[in-house]
Amino acid sequence: MSDYGEEFYNTFYNAFTSEDTPITPKNATKVISESLSYDNVYGNHQRPPKLMNIEDYHWWFERFENWVQAYAYDSWICLTLGYVKPRNERRELITLKDFTADDKKEHSAELRMKTLLQQSIREDIFSLLQYGETSKSIWEALKVKAEGGKDIKKNKISLLKKEFDMFSCMKNETVRQMIERFCHLKIELERFEINKEREEMVDKLVEALPHEMIGKHM
Repeated sequence: MSDYGEEFYNTFYNAFTSEDTPITPKNATKVISESLSYDNVYGNHQRPPKLMNIEDYHWWFERFENWVQAYAYDSWICLTLGYVKPRNERRELITLKDFTADDKKEHSAELRMKTLLQQSIREDIFSLLQYGETSKSIWEALKVKAEGGKDIKKNKISLLKKEFDMFSCMKNETVRQMIERFCHLKIELERFEINKEREEMVDKLVEALPHEMIGKHM
């Protein structure tokens, strides 16, 4: 999530879930924090970030791409362009013992990319993917799993737009729970590239607040 998005969340989380923090124009620009975190593993120079939940795919894949480009660029080329097994002049596949130095380098980069993907995608998610022999096929299968086919994606976008339009505080729901639910909706909207202006998000959340809560803090 961008700093801008975190700032938006904190505005409401801090303002309406703390008994001793009155809402003011100043604290309405701070960051929302711990309970809204959805990043499980960020990775380091030794290992890439790990996808723990399929819902986090949109943000994970950007971090993963950046990591691979920084620490395993040859493997990144295999992932984006696709690995093609070497062939001889008669277009026959050649065995490993006949690989040239460049063939071995590219083959090694492909194997590393497949290993990185296996390490970076939670096992139960990885087991559901339908892919071919290459790292690129795994990458594309994961994208389909996360985003769905065209029809599924279209229906999901329609449902998310409707959910946003009708968003309100549910019966017996605390303000904390409502804000967390709204933040999850915000994440889903961004994942499916449904853009909402900050002012529109603010207005929608204020609209959803219980009347007694608005009177208490405004």
